[in-house]
Amino acid sequence: MINIINLNNDYYIKVVNQDNDIPFETISLKKLKLINVLKKEKIIFKIDFNKFSSKEYKRILKKFLFVKNIAIRMNKTFGVEEDNKKIIAYIVNLNKNDINQMNFIYGINAVLYNNKYERYNYIYDTVCNYLDGYFYGKNLCDFHNNKCGEKRNTSSTTGCCHHFKHKMLGPFSKLVLCEYLNSENYTCDAKCISCKLFTCDYLESKGIKFKIKNILLLDTFFNPLQKYFIKYMVFTPKEKILKRLVRL
Repeated sequence: MINIINLNNDYYIKVVNQDNDIPFETISLKKLKLINVLKKEKIIFKIDFNKFSSKEYKRILKKFLFVKNIAIRMNKTFGVEEDNKKIIAYIVNLNKNDINQMNFIYGINAVLYNNKYERYNYIYDTVCNYLDGYFYGKNLCDFHNNKCGEKRNTSSTTGCCHHFKHKMLGPFSKLVLCEYLNSENYTCDAKCISCKLFTCDYLESKGIKFKIKNILLLDTFFNPLQKYFIKYMVFTPKEKILKRLVRL
């Protein structure tokens, strides 16, 4: 069983078997209140997954981010030293095979970044890795002879990686390959989250569709306008997307 979870900024979460293994001075993340945090010299949290459901994860993470930002401005210290590790939280009743619980821990990690760019960069990479992993080794697009299932009866071998150039020209616009596609080995240099979230009619007919509201990190840490750009900035490199998100 996992007993230590390494987070950013050298913070750690310690997994314990029962409440008796948790220091009494911890603050329940479920019942987090700013006044309780400001009264503490050192701030340590308790997470008991039996005390709240996945429906509460977004609310708890948003409140955690709000309280953490104020506590930082008040020069509060997060974590306690234990075995040369800075323990910021103790977790009881963790099921490492529960994807919702692990996503909540990713959310805690996101909160601990001290500026928006670093937080968004972490979230961006984490979600992209999840989306890549979802498809890896499964051939969900049913590629055969360099043609996906959607393009099986066409002459196209580029799948989703093409777009209309100069859309304002309407019917006179030209369909071109995405400039970030390596046409020799069909790899992409953009690491575009919008492209990774996209699912064509063929995939949707197989029940595969990604919605931002169903991805905890995206749903929790971005406002509606940011979510719009995350969804629609296809054929755009990571850095351009991140810069847009930070400005909003």
